[in-house]
Amino acid sequence: MAIALGAPALAQEAGGYSAGPGLGAPDYQTTVNAPRLKSPTYTQDRLFGSTRFWKLDPGRYEVEVWWDEKFKRDEPNESLLKLEIEIGLTPHIQLDIYQNFIISEGQFDVEGNQIELRYAFASQYNEIPWNPVLYLEWHPRKQAQDRAEVRLLMGGDLPFAGVWAANVFAEGNVDYFKASYAEGFDGEFGATASASFPVVGDWLRLGAEVQGGVDQHGSPRFYASGLLGPNVLLTYRPAGLKLTATALFGLFPEDPVCRLFVIAGWQF
Repeated sequence: MAIALGAPALAQEAGGYSAGPGLGAPDYQTTVNAPRLKSPTYTQDRLFGSTRFWKLDPGRYEVEVWWDEKFKRDEPNESLLKLEIEIGLTPHIQLDIYQNFIISEGQFDVEGNQIELRYAFASQYNEIPWNPVLYLEWHPRKQAQDRAEVRLLMGGDLPFAGVWAANVFAEGNVDYFKASYAEGFDGEFGATASASFPVVGDWLRLGAEVQGGVDQHGSPRFYASGLLGPNVLLTYRPAGLKLTATALFGLFPEDPVCRLFVIAGWQF
């Protein structure tokens, strides 16, 4: 039998496909979009009444109702009701919007609004030590001077599933200094520190908060200020429901006897 030795060899076929690369093959590229890591569940809670901590993840929302009561020594109590929505906008940014109402001597009225912005220096929790977040607040008020506040939020994990948080803050009036109701700057400077630990699984956490600094209390001079008290967080995860309460007791004569925060939230 004659065999033509000069003919070009054909590529072997394997399973119907050429074993060689072939001509004109398309240049395939693959892009993998991995989901971002979610923050730990406890970082998405309103853990404390007076200390802010971390931020909401993108796409998370929370509606909250606040009751903020100052029990004063020789003056009528100050009662503030706040309706808030929190929005996790990006890996770095959270936006909070409040509508505030005041109750004074039996009268219910609009107090003003609050617009808060948090900017996390890291995109994920524990990516940077102490999880620093810049917090900015604008507080336009009705028949009172508008206020502004800046905070540096910090926090992290403790043994036994605990959490710590600390804030350094500065707050004061920023406009209408010549208005008939003006109090001047009415500044407040200080720091807060808090800790919380689980007691009953994911249902109950107990902790404590402390706040110290100086406060003008609406007067021309600054007074030493200090508040200390317990904190509790109740959660019902299946429905996204939360209840935070903090009672801070004044340590100096100019401080309120007690400042009570009660915050009910629904996250979705």
